[in-house]
Amino acid sequence: MKQRNTWQAPWSYREGWIITGGLAILGIVWQVFLPAFKAELPSWPGNLILGLFFTGILVSLYFFFPKSSLVKWLSSVPAAVTSASFYCGLAILMGIIPQQQASPSALINLTGLNQLTSSWIFALANLYFLSSLGLATLKRLIPFKKKNIGYILNHLGLWLALTTAALGSSDLQRLHMNCYEGQPEWRATNQQGQVVELPIAIELLDFKIEEYAPKLTLIDNQTGKIAVTDIKNPYFSITDTPFQLGDYTIEMELYLPEAGLIGDRFERVNEIGSPPAAKLIVTNTVNQQKSTGWVSSGSFRQQPYAFTLNERHSLVMLPPEAQKYQSDIRIITQEGQQLSTTLEVNKPFKLGGWKLYQLSYDSEKGKWSTLSVIELVRDPWIPAVYLGIFMLLAGSLFLFRDGTTKRKKGENHGLD
Repeated sequence: MKQRNTWQAPWSYREGWIITGGLAILGIVWQVFLPAFKAELPSWPGNLILGLFFTGILVSLYFFFPKSSLVKWLSSVPAAVTSASFYCGLAILMGIIPQQQASPSALINLTGLNQLTSSWIFALANLYFLSSLGLATLKRLIPFKKKNIGYILNHLGLWLALTTAALGSSDLQRLHMNCYEGQPEWRATNQQGQVVELPIAIELLDFKIEEYAPKLTLIDNQTGKIAVTDIKNPYFSITDTPFQLGDYTIEMELYLPEAGLIGDRFERVNEIGSPPAAKLIVTNTVNQQKSTGWVSSGSFRQQPYAFTLNERHSLVMLPPEAQKYQSDIRIITQEGQQLSTTLEVNKPFKLGGWKLYQLSYDSEKGKWSTLSVIELVRDPWIPAVYLGIFMLLAGSLFLFRDGTTKRKKGENHGLD
């Protein structure tokens, strides 16, 4: 049998891997030697024009050059496999190499592997994969056959989701706004640290935190490190008393959610920055000696207060962890309209094309924070991405149904 030469039609996997390697090398070369020429898509309406132009090229190639080696190759299985492998390989790298931050490796920084979504190698991989996927979809779409509905929905949905996600990346806005109580704010900062003025103003009315009960642990006085290392969790909630920590049994005599130090004891107070405190009874299980003392987590206004058991060990209280936090805000539009809402973590508020998220707060002040950090996200292309995902899922259901039907028919045929 005569051996096929490389680049002899029809092309196969050999040419596919050569093309993949060539595109990878080309992308790295562009990234290294043309750092000022970034692989960035234009914003609206330039990205829409570019998307229509790309779609028009694929349709024109399919209709006017259907028998060319390039079109046949891009719509073939080897092209689909190699382009998908290239694309997925870069996706795996994104999970391995931290993105959007400087790397300790000069090589990674130079080749753009720490910013893959804006690198030339990713742009070429995207172009290769979407070209192959688009022509393969057109091949099944025209002429239309009912049996191809599942395939068309599945592949066209994937193509639409990936294409619109890429085109919409230049229109995506992710901003952070620092809102202080009683001070309307209309300025936010983007990921590059630039100040952006918004068509809305946000005023923080009240910031609230629900906290878990503080935890206690035993530390070594010499090293300051945790003294108990032979148990899985050396931290115990104040509400779990009595409990055992090393050679000590800890019981709680009194707990004050907000307290102030007066002399050598704590008293209940109701002032900003008053931390929790507890009076503990500790029994040394080795010699059965008991001791009583106070412990407090401290706050931005008060120093932590440790219960020194002996020369070796002390009990300390950790600052309470936030269980839930939320912001009561007032939103003021350019038209003068006002509306109030409450922002919670993972419960965004939609306003026009924006989504408002509760992001963070002044962690040093904790529940006394007068600052709430709100994230504002605007992605006008997201409906098209969701449409593509919906089509992909619908196509998968069609393919699953068709596969089940064919299997049943085969079983029935076997019975006959």
